[in-house]
Amino acid sequence: MIYKIKMNKDDYFKISNKIISSNLSINDEEVTFEIEGGSYNILKRTNYEFKVIESLKSKIFRFFSRYGLLITGILFLVSILYMNIYRVSSIQFNRDTPINKEIEYRLKSSFKRLLCFDFCSLNYDEFSKDMQKMYFEYPYINVTSKNNTIQVYIANIDEANYTIDTPLEGNITAKKDGVIDSFYVYSGKSMVSKNKFVRKGDILIEGNTNVRGMVLATTYDKMELSIPKSERIEETTAETSRYYTLSLFNLNFSLGKKTSFELFHTKESLVFNVFDFFAIKKIEETKKNAIINTYSREEAKLMAQQKIKDDFIQHQSNSLEEILAITNTKTEETEDAYSFTFIVKKYESIGAFSLKG
Repeated sequence: MIYKIKMNKDDYFKISNKIISSNLSINDEEVTFEIEGGSYNILKRTNYEFKVIESLKSKIFRFFSRYGLLITGILFLVSILYMNIYRVSSIQFNRDTPINKEIEYRLKSSFKRLLCFDFCSLNYDEFSKDMQKMYFEYPYINVTSKNNTIQVYIANIDEANYTIDTPLEGNITAKKDGVIDSFYVYSGKSMVSKNKFVRKGDILIEGNTNVRGMVLATTYDKMELSIPKSERIEETTAETSRYYTLSLFNLNFSLGKKTSFELFHTKESLVFNVFDFFAIKKIEETKKNAIINTYSREEAKLMAQQKIKDDFIQHQSNSLEEILAITNTKTEETEDAYSFTFIVKKYESIGAFSLKG
C-alpha cells in the first residue's frame, strides 16, 4: 500500500536516507511525499511528527481491505439468487400431444449450461405467441416458468374459451384435396361442411383480424417407395465404454477412457461448464456391429409400409390424425431393389395458414 505523507521539511531530510520516497513536493516549510509500507513502518518508529494524507485510492483500498470479503460474499449470493431465476430443472406438459417433442426441442435449444445447471433466458410470452402462430390447430398454447420448471399448457380442441393475444390475420386454406369430416373453428368464419370435397388452395376458415382452427378430412395419397434387396446396417450391442472429456480453451482431454471401438455410437452430456472455456462432458460410447441384411419381397413391402407410418407420425400435428389404410397397387422388382406403389388413405388435418391477398 502507498501512503501519502506531509511533514516538516527539516525533519524529512534528517530521515530521508532511511526511507524510499517518491513524488516529493516542497511547499515552504513542509514537504509532501509518498512511501510504501516498509518505509512507512520505519517512519512510524521515529520521533518525528508527520501526517498521513489519505487519498481516494487509499480510502478505497482501506475500505475493500476491511469489507472486501463481506462484499464478495454478498455479490456471490446476489449472483446465485439472480441466476436461480433463470435456472431450469425440468419441462412439464399438461398433456401428451404430438407437438410436445417439437416444443421441448425448441426450448432445450435455447438452454445454456453453467456449472452443473441449465439456464434459459427466453421471453416466455414471446415464445408462447410463436407457438400459437405455428400450431394454429390448437385453441391456446401458453409457456411459463415457475419454481425452475418450464410449464407448457396446450389446450384441447374443446377448450376454446381463451382470449388469444396473437392474432393471425389471414385464412386457413387446404394444403391438399380431401373430403371434410370434422372441423373446429376457434376464431374466424367456417367455409366448410361435413362431407364437402375441397381442393388444394380452397379457403377452409376465413379470418378477418384473427383466424384459428383445425379442419380434419379424409385424404388419399399415391406414394412410391424403393427398398433395396440387401443393405448394410449398423446394429447396436450392449457393450459400452464410459469416460469423461475435459475441455480447456478448446483443448480436449480424455479422462478414464479404457476401451476403444472401431464402430460405435456416441452419446455425450454436459456435466460442468464455465462460460464455455472450461467444460466437463460425460461420454458414453456403445459398440456397433456392421451386418448385411437381405430382404424378401414381403419383408420389403412391410418395411415400405412402416416407413410410411413413421413419416406420418413424424409430421403428425394432432392425436386425432391417423392412417386408415395402406393399399399396395403395384410392385416391381429389379436386380437390386423392390419398388412399391401404395394408395394411402388418411384422416388428417389439412389446414395451412395463408396471408390474405
